[in-house]
Amino acid sequence: MKKFVSLVLAVMLVLCAVPALATTYLGLATGGTTGTYYALGGDIAALWMAKIADLDVTAQTTGGSKANIILINEGDAELGTVQNDVMSYAYAGDQDFFEGQVIDSFVAIGALYPELVQIVVGADSDIKTIADLKDKSVSIGAVGSGVYFNAIQILGNAGLTLDDVNEQYLSFDESATAFQNNQVDAFFITAGLPNTSIVEVANKRNVRLLGLDEADMAKLMETYAYYTPVTVAAGTYNGMDADVTVPAVSAVLICSKDLDEDMVYNLTKTLYEDTAELSHAKKSEISAENAVKGIPVPFHPGAEKYFVEKGLLTK
Repeated sequence: MKKFVSLVLAVMLVLCAVPALATTYLGLATGGTTGTYYALGGDIAALWMAKIADLDVTAQTTGGSKANIILINEGDAELGTVQNDVMSYAYAGDQDFFEGQVIDSFVAIGALYPELVQIVVGADSDIKTIADLKDKSVSIGAVGSGVYFNAIQILGNAGLTLDDVNEQYLSFDESATAFQNNQVDAFFITAGLPNTSIVEVANKRNVRLLGLDEADMAKLMETYAYYTPVTVAAGTYNGMDADVTVPAVSAVLICSKDLDEDMVYNLTKTLYEDTAELSHAKKSEISAENAVKGIPVPFHPGAEKYFVEKGLLTK
């Protein structure tokens, strides 16, 4: 009996000496519930948890790019999806968008997909150009979102300021509802193609997207180098009977500088090597080759290690 008790005690001591596996909890700041950030963010979180042991990632609904940077800066999230233009404003402490405050507590993991600045009007609207938005009621996105920044820049490119429009600060779903109820004449959405909110609106009311002609696009790109022209094909949304060229930025996955290097390496490797296992339609646009393009801030050492191994970055 004594031998048995001794054996049990010995086993218990051994078990107590083995460190318990600790779960790592990460918050992934995304965007509004009807936007691409939120849906894709949840999909990426599920992929990470399925592939990386003892990891719990929660996709959080937020106000968008600026809000996500602030959440990471304040320690309320560890990861986030942001537009590449807003990242550059944070590092520069842009006076207009970050009130002169430099925020560089985050770094890049990698680019995800292009985000198109989609300006929606009714298919039967007399609004044909950006300049025609003068004196109209326009949703320019939630305060602090990337949409808000894009709206100000594109309005400015057409010689307009917020004083020239009746601006509404609405999220994607709020914009769609207000437009459907004729409470706004137009709304800005910066997102992947197609956008769920616009699809839902277009199923009830035919729409058009406002585009930029070659001269206006060149002027915008000269001022803001991170924009690129993207053509949206006719028929993308109900009511669109012609192709239209719109400006685009890039969606980028970022993280806190404080995240463990091995963890970020595994997050990066899993995302870009197991992309096919994502369920979101955007998976076709995500690749390691494109992940290193258009990034205006440093990479996290863990992400850099992965891209160097792949021959996509050099130290």
